[in-house]
Amino acid sequence: MLLLFLLEVATSRCLHDETQRSVSLLRPSFSKLHPDSRSSLPLPGSHDPRPLRIQAYYEGDPVSAAWDASGDGLRGVSRALAAVREATQRIQGVLAVPPVQGPLLLSRDSAQYCHAVWGDPDTPNYHRCSLLNPGYTGESCLGAKVPDAHLRGYALWPEQGPPQVVQPDGPGVQNADFLLYVRIAHTSKCHQEPSVIAYAAYCQLDLEDRPVAGAIVYCAQHLTSPSFSHNDLVMVTLHELFHALGFSGQLFKKWQDCPSGFSARENCSTRQQVTRRDKWGQLLLTTPNVSHSLAKHLGVSGVSLGVPLEEEGPLSSHWEARLLQGSIMTATFDGAQRTRLDPITLAAFKDSGWYQVNHSASEELLWGQGAGIEFGLVTTCGNDSSDFFCTGSGLGCHYLHLDKGNCSSDPMLEGCRMYKPLANGSECWKKENGLPDGAENPHGEIYHSQSRCFLANLSSQPPPEIKASHSSQIPHVKEAELTGRCYLHQCTQKEAYMVRVDGSPWVPCLPGKHIKIPGYFGLLYCPQGRLCQTNEGTKAVTSPSVSLSTQDLLFQLSLGLAGPSGYLLGKGQREELAEAVLQVLVNRSGTGRCYFHSPSITTDLVFTVHMLKSPGCQGPSVTVLYRTLILTLQEKPLEVYHGEASFTTEYSKLLVTSNRNSSMTRLFVSVGLCLLLLILVGTLGIVAYQKQATLRVGPSTPHHHQTHGTRGSTGIREV
Repeated sequence: MLLLFLLEVATSRCLHDETQRSVSLLRPSFSKLHPDSRSSLPLPGSHDPRPLRIQAYYEGDPVSAAWDASGDGLRGVSRALAAVREATQRIQGVLAVPPVQGPLLLSRDSAQYCHAVWGDPDTPNYHRCSLLNPGYTGESCLGAKVPDAHLRGYALWPEQGPPQVVQPDGPGVQNADFLLYVRIAHTSKCHQEPSVIAYAAYCQLDLEDRPVAGAIVYCAQHLTSPSFSHNDLVMVTLHELFHALGFSGQLFKKWQDCPSGFSARENCSTRQQVTRRDKWGQLLLTTPNVSHSLAKHLGVSGVSLGVPLEEEGPLSSHWEARLLQGSIMTATFDGAQRTRLDPITLAAFKDSGWYQVNHSASEELLWGQGAGIEFGLVTTCGNDSSDFFCTGSGLGCHYLHLDKGNCSSDPMLEGCRMYKPLANGSECWKKENGLPDGAENPHGEIYHSQSRCFLANLSSQPPPEIKASHSSQIPHVKEAELTGRCYLHQCTQKEAYMVRVDGSPWVPCLPGKHIKIPGYFGLLYCPQGRLCQTNEGTKAVTSPSVSLSTQDLLFQLSLGLAGPSGYLLGKGQREELAEAVLQVLVNRSGTGRCYFHSPSITTDLVFTVHMLKSPGCQGPSVTVLYRTLILTLQEKPLEVYHGEASFTTEYSKLLVTSNRNSSMTRLFVSVGLCLLLLILVGTLGIVAYQKQATLRVGPSTPHHHQTHGTRGSTGIREV
């Protein structure tokens, strides 16, 4: 279960393991009605892995019928289903499995439909159902009804002889590897834990113990709250889906070890040791890829580490927040802009043995990056050994520098303190948080989408003890004397940037140094290793501006979007939609985001992104990736869900490209041809023409292609 910690300390506890323990898990069994039904079991396929196919189903909750009938209720349902669509679409770009062969058909719980069985072992129908439960109404998962069409049948057996079929096998679900049942309701858990947005569980496993069916329950009161953006709901849904797909304390012991590789399923066995406790009693997840990923993150490669799990009783289904703050699988949620689909979480899914993982889809986790083997320990977090933690209760900056924050703790941090975002108006990247026009601004703060929080004590007025004429004699300021302020920043290259204060010019900001700002007294501290990283985790973190040489390739890709008629988007909504399109494009490419820079959407719904392979980016050349994308976009348009609307790329107005190298090539070719023409003209003696000859090189011409694809399946069905 995911807890809501929105910009302030909350005291709720996570209930995922408690919720999962309340579910009766079922595994597939051979149908006793049809001896030849083995082929329709959800057995792993022998084909190569392909993206995980999740089919989602929603049925209105009768208990919430009055709520569903209202305008707010319908909008809440629409928001939840849009979040499910986008989350499942994103997971397709991350996880792959050997596909289920034939229709996916779920089992029924015999303890539910059968009241009594034949108990004489000498009878032919020993242990088969002899008496049906008259109150049986079908199967459910976390209160969400499972359609009979998705289930095997059941029968009543006489003491001897053939059965009387009560319900035949359903047709099952084609082209599905996991069935997700969506419920929106006012449940007792939602009332008992007001901070809970949603919770989820898996209900059925296949023969290798991989979850093949589960449910997610959204607490209805949160779906109409203005506190949550569409991206917030998507990240919450991703978190819950990851629980349902196998990131769960009860499933760790069922993870598979496949020494011959992912595709050689016959050699897989249950992992011998997945968790252990260290000498301090901390519960650790110790599988190989997870341990290697954490060691790499902390900058101690070669050391065998286990990843600490949050202490939640005998089982735990979340990362320890002290060590992996900001990971999608910690127990707290601070908003989509502060949450990352991190490489350590993806390493865990690889270690499960059930999934092949696209590691390039991971997002860089800044918390604790390169901080060393002792980072995150209760014994070291308060001794100033790492600037990720703080002491006291002063004001500063959240570690991502998106927000101002105060130095505080919460139950998950166990006494360690960090700068947590303030309750209101702390977001530097929100223009509306700025001072009204005409108001005094003595600290020169600027609130803007490209503003970040910096520790500073800047003032347009000199301190009382220093006269304005001697401002250059201001002594060096200790960091403890600084406080969080919002100023514009602009990346110049990796880990290099400039800052601007209200009324000042752009000033280079040297990471790890204190700088002065023209026109202001005091100092500003430039954080190191936090801003202008190569891997842009979210649209809020500025993409680095890269200095191009004549050998670099830069492409511009523009996609026209078709959406609902009359659908108008404000600036903020266009930014969110641009991020959604970019994520779908990255998933389609199968590479990292380090190829894509400066996404934007115009008012007439034209999405544009620059393609450049940044330093350290792993994968094919940008030329190969660009050409591959062109082909795939011709064959199948992108389909993007944003809020309550869906958008599709239109290839008839799709492509506007520019390529620095190709432009230079065309320039050289044009120059050569024109020189040859001049020589020929001179030979013929046409002096007048020669004097008038000029060289003109025009801009590259947009290329237009006709679409050949059709809109894909949404993955959401109403039943």
